[in-house]
Amino acid sequence: MSSTTGRSAIRLTTLILLALLIGGCGEDSAIPTAAPTTATTAALTTTTIPPLDAKELAWLKGISAVRTQVENSFQAKGSGPVTRAIMLESGNELASWSRQLRQLGAPTDRLQPANTLVKKVIQTYDKGAKCYARAAGAVSASGAFVAGTPEERIARESLDCAHAALGNGTNLLYKADAKGDELKAKYG
Repeated sequence: MSSTTGRSAIRLTTLILLALLIGGCGEDSAIPTAAPTTATTAALTTTTIPPLDAKELAWLKGISAVRTQVENSFQAKGSGPVTRAIMLESGNELASWSRQLRQLGAPTDRLQPANTLVKKVIQTYDKGAKCYARAAGAVSASGAFVAGTPEERIARESLDCAHAALGNGTNLLYKADAKGDELKAKYG
């Protein structure tokens, strides 16, 4: 930008500011000023959210009951060889927990955050039950399999799947129960 152009821009800006200043300070303004308006505000109404009803509390209690069963199951299990019978029993246990969670039914809208987690628990436990059944079908009654056979691969992959589903589903169940506690605290 040349010095002539720069000076012209400064002069123009100064003239505009001067005109605005003079126009704003004049007492005989051509523009009528509006009278101050008074705003009317309606009294804010507060809606009270009702506390959880008996059905909602029973639904949340059902999640806690299944969580307690899962905890007790972990405490009851010992170490030892994993036989076909143990695999089938473990699969049946996962399926039973899924069934109990399904029987709780659909909760109200305000319990949906916990229900979203419960649905994931059900899917995960169902998957684990299928994996345990598949593993049980690939081993002998003692839980043994012949190394290097397709049955070994099926048994190992299926047991890995089942154990992962048990762990992941249980973690989700704990989260669902904790979310239920949050909702109890929020809604009373």
